[in-house]
Amino acid sequence: MVAGAVLLRPRTRFTVLVDDSKRLTALARRRAFLQILANAEIGIGIVEPSAIDTRNIFHASLEAMRQAVLQLPESPDRLLIDGPWAVPGLDLPMTPVVHGDRRSLAIACASIVAKVVRDELMLAYDRDHPCYGFARHKGYPTAAHLAALIEHGPSSIHRRSFRPVARLLGSDPCVGSDPSWLGV
Repeated sequence: MVAGAVLLRPRTRFTVLVDDSKRLTALARRRAFLQILANAEIGIGIVEPSAIDTRNIFHASLEAMRQAVLQLPESPDRLLIDGPWAVPGLDLPMTPVVHGDRRSLAIACASIVAKVVRDELMLAYDRDHPCYGFARHKGYPTAAHLAALIEHGPSSIHRRSFRPVARLLGSDPCVGSDPSWLGV
């Protein structure tokens, strides 16, 4: 889990498109990322797969956000949070913004930072675990990723709480370890 926090410099203007990271191509995200680095202070929070398994994905995302804010070189006057919740463990004024990555430049920048860093981590994971194709699917449950899980079993970086992994390990309470449900 990767989260980004961004403090934009006053009167920042971008010469490339900055939008919700999910609406940008990888190349457009990379271009935006470079301009964000030149025009903002950033913080990055990373929560490892084992911590996600222990805490759950929601609480891990809040922890990654908290870490990202704490990594900023200075404390912001107010946090704009992407989503309807506050981030626990921070003594700062916060404003939740539903669909914030489409409504706030700072949140869109944080979204881009998080996704570019996540993609770089997935490239590193691909070098360490080449049989899973992390460079292509970035950890999403594509047919190729699921097929690699069946063939090779989960790697050390796979979340045990990720339903396809839990099912393969026979630890999903709803389904046994039969991989036929994957349809691969």
